[in-house]
Amino acid sequence: MIRLKKTPYLFLPLAFTLISASLSAQSTGTLKGVVTDAATKETMIGAVVYNISDKTRGVVSDVDGNYQLPLNPGVDTIVCTIISMQPDTFIVTDPSKDVVHNFHLRSGSQQLETYVVSAGKYERKLEEITVSMEVLKPSLIENKNSSNIKDVLEQVPGLNILDGEPQIRGGSGFDFGVGTRVAILIDGLPALSGDGSALAWSFIPLENVEQVEVIKGASSVTYGSSALSGSINVRTAYAKDKPVTMVSMSEGMYDSPSVPGAKWAERTTGLNGLPTFSNVSFMHAEKLGQLDLVFGGMMKYDYGYIGPPAYNKNLPAAFNDTTTKNNQVGERTGRFNFNLRYRPKNAPKLNFGLNGNFMQSSSNRTLLWQNDTAGLYRAFPHTLTKLGQKMFYIDPFINYNSSNGLIQSFRTRWSYNDNTATNEDLTTNTAAPNIRTLTNVVYSEYQLVKQINEGLNFTGGLIMNQTYSYNNLPYPGVLQINHLQNYAGFIQLDKKLWKVLNLSAGFREESFKMNSETTTYKPILRAGANLKLAKGTFLRASYGQGYRFPSITEKYIYSDVGGLPIFPNPGLIAETSTNIEIGIKQGFKINNFMGALDVAVFQQLYSNTIEITYGLWEKHLDRFGNDSNKAGFKYLNTGDTRIRGIEISLPGEGRITKDLKIDVLADITYIIPQALQPNKVYATDSNYTGMTYTNSSTNTNNNILKYRFQTIGKVDLQITYKQFSIGGDWRYYSVMQNIDTIFYEFASQGGYGIAQYINNHYRPIDVFDARIGMQATKQLKVAFVVDNLTNLSYSLRPLKIESPRTYAIRLTYRID
Repeated sequence: MIRLKKTPYLFLPLAFTLISASLSAQSTGTLKGVVTDAATKETMIGAVVYNISDKTRGVVSDVDGNYQLPLNPGVDTIVCTIISMQPDTFIVTDPSKDVVHNFHLRSGSQQLETYVVSAGKYERKLEEITVSMEVLKPSLIENKNSSNIKDVLEQVPGLNILDGEPQIRGGSGFDFGVGTRVAILIDGLPALSGDGSALAWSFIPLENVEQVEVIKGASSVTYGSSALSGSINVRTAYAKDKPVTMVSMSEGMYDSPSVPGAKWAERTTGLNGLPTFSNVSFMHAEKLGQLDLVFGGMMKYDYGYIGPPAYNKNLPAAFNDTTTKNNQVGERTGRFNFNLRYRPKNAPKLNFGLNGNFMQSSSNRTLLWQNDTAGLYRAFPHTLTKLGQKMFYIDPFINYNSSNGLIQSFRTRWSYNDNTATNEDLTTNTAAPNIRTLTNVVYSEYQLVKQINEGLNFTGGLIMNQTYSYNNLPYPGVLQINHLQNYAGFIQLDKKLWKVLNLSAGFREESFKMNSETTTYKPILRAGANLKLAKGTFLRASYGQGYRFPSITEKYIYSDVGGLPIFPNPGLIAETSTNIEIGIKQGFKINNFMGALDVAVFQQLYSNTIEITYGLWEKHLDRFGNDSNKAGFKYLNTGDTRIRGIEISLPGEGRITKDLKIDVLADITYIIPQALQPNKVYATDSNYTGMTYTNSSTNTNNNILKYRFQTIGKVDLQITYKQFSIGGDWRYYSVMQNIDTIFYEFASQGGYGIAQYINNHYRPIDVFDARIGMQATKQLKVAFVVDNLTNLSYSLRPLKIESPRTYAIRLTYRID
C-alpha cells in the first residue's frame, strides 16, 4: 500500500474546491449568444466573454460556441476574445433585461503566430511561452509522404531519431529502444508502452494530426516520468462544422544501393525487381447533431531494404542463419482509430466521449549488418528479430466548462500491448521460441484550469497510473509478472504582468512503487519568464527538473532479442536532470513573408544516467537449460553527465506575390555532451572487471558521450506557385565520435568491419530529399517524392545502415 501522507498533492482537491466555489454574483439580466469565426462561420469553443469593468466574472464559450454572461447594473462594455483573433465588443444599455448578441471574431494575425497547449496544458501563443518549443503542421506531414510520424520529426530543430529512438539535444544515446528520455503523448495522454517505455511510431494516427508540439528541455512537471529531456505531444483534430473526408494512397520503391554487390532483393514484381512499399490512409470527420465523429485508419506494406542473413562459407556451418527468407523481413501494419464526443443539448457546458486506436503489425529489427561491404544491407546471422505487435488504447473522457471560466476534465486511458519476438536459435538453426510480453496500463487524470483574474491562470491535476506486465522468459531471482504503481499531483501558475512579462512556475510530486519495493517519492520544480522587449522581440529564461523512474524492462525482464542477452537489473535507480536555458525570439515581416529567428543557449545536467552496458555478468541457465556464457547487456547507472549547447532556428512562411508562396524551416544545433565522472567504476562484472566510461568508450577525447552528434543542421523549403509546388530538405550530421568498445570487439570476432567502416567513413553526413506536387483539382493533389536524393550509403547508428534512395508517388483526395 502506498503511503500518501507525505505527498503534498493530497491537498490539491481542497484547493480545487475553493477555486470552484468562486461563484458569480446575482445580476439583473443575462447576455447570451453564439461566438463564431467571421471567415469560416464555424462556432468557436473557448472564447472568453467578460465585462470590461469586472474582468473576474468572465465566461467561456462551450463546444457549440454558446455563452451566457450575468450582467451588472448600469451601461457597460462586454468584450469577447480568444487567442489568434481580434477582440470584439458590445455595449449593453439596459442590463435589466436578457439580451441576445452573437460575436463574430476575425483573424488577428499580423505576424507568424502559432498556438500551443503542451507548455502549460492550456492554449497560448508560442512566442509567449517560457520554454523552447517547436510546432509541426499537417502540411509538412503531407509534403514528406510519410506513413509514420518519425520521418517528419527528423525536421524538428534539436531532435533526431536514432534507430527509432528520439533524442532531444543529445539527451540520450542508444538503448535498444527501451527507456526513452522523451515523453510521447497523443492528445496529452501517455503513448509509451507500459513495460519498456518505448513507442511504435506507426501507432500515431498520422492521418488526423492537427499539429505536433515538441518541448525541448526537462518537462516532467507537466508530463511526469520519461520527460527527462523533453516531450512530443501529437494533437489530433476534432470535427468542424463542415464534414471532411480524406483518402491518401502512395506507392514507392527502394533503389539499388550504391555499394557494389549490396543488392539483395530479387522480386518478380516491381521495376527491375526492386523492393516496394505502399500505404493507404483515410479519415472522415463530421458533426452528426450533438455527436462529433472522427474515424480513420491506415494500411501499410513495406518489403524492406535490409535483407536476411546470407550464407557465408567462411563461418562455421552451425553459425549460419538461413531460415529467414527475403519476403519475411518486410513490415505489414494495419491501424484503425476513432474519436467520439457528445454534447448534450440540455447541458451545453458538458461534453463527454470515447476515443480509441487499434493496430496490428509484423516487422523486424536488425541489430548488426553482415559486413561493411556487400553485406551492409543484410543482417548478421542470428541478429535479425521478427517482431509482432497487437496494441490498442481506449480513452473515455468528460469535460465541463463552468460559467465562471472554470474548466474541469477527467480523462482515462486503458492501453494494451501484446508483443512477440522471434530469433533463429544458434544451436538448432531453427526458429527459437517466441519471447512474449503482455502489458496493461490504466491511466487516469483529473485536470482543472481556471483564470483566477486577468492575466493569472491556474492549472492543476491528479494522476493515477497502474501498469501490469507479463514476460514469458523466466530468470532466476526476478518475477515474470510485474506491477508498477505511479501517483502524481501537479500545480502550475502562469501570470502576465504589464502586458509584456509572462511568468510561469510549477510543482509536481511523484510516487513510484514497483512490485514489493519501497515507495519512491520525488518532488519536481520548474520556473520561467518571458519578456516582450519590443514588437516581435521576446526574451525567455527557464529552469526545469526532470525525473525518470526505470522501466519494468530495464529492472525485471530478461530477453535475448537480436541474439544477445539483456539481463535484468533490479537495483537500478531513477535518473534525474536539470535544464537551464536562455533564449530570444525575434519575429519579423518582410512584405508578406513572416518569420521568427530563435536563438537558445542551454545546459542539461543528468545524475545517475542510465545506459546499457556489455559485460560478463552472472551465470544462469538459458531457456533450454544450458549454462549461459554470461556475456550480455545490462542497464546500469553510469554516473553524472552534462550537455551544453546552442540552437538557432528559423521558421517562416508567406506569399511573395498573389500566386507565389514560400515555406521554410531551418535550424542548427551544436552540443558538447560530456561524462563528468569518466573514471568512476559504476559496476563490476562477474569477471571482476570494473566498468567505467573510459574503458567502455572507443574515443574518450574531451569525454564526449556515446552515440551523440555534436552538430545537426536541417533545412526544409517549399515553394508553391499557383497549383504547383516544389520542395526539399537537407539534413547534416557531424561525425559520431564515440561508441561502445564492445562493437569493435564483436567486429574482430565476426568480421563485420565496424572499425574499418568508421575509418573509411569518418566524415559528416549530408542527406537530401526532394519533392514536387500539383493540386490537380480542388479535391485531388498529386505528389512525387524522392528521399536520399544522392543515394548515399550512410549509417547513423553504428552497425545499422540507413535506407538507400526511394521513389514514391502520392495521391490525396480531400472533400470538405
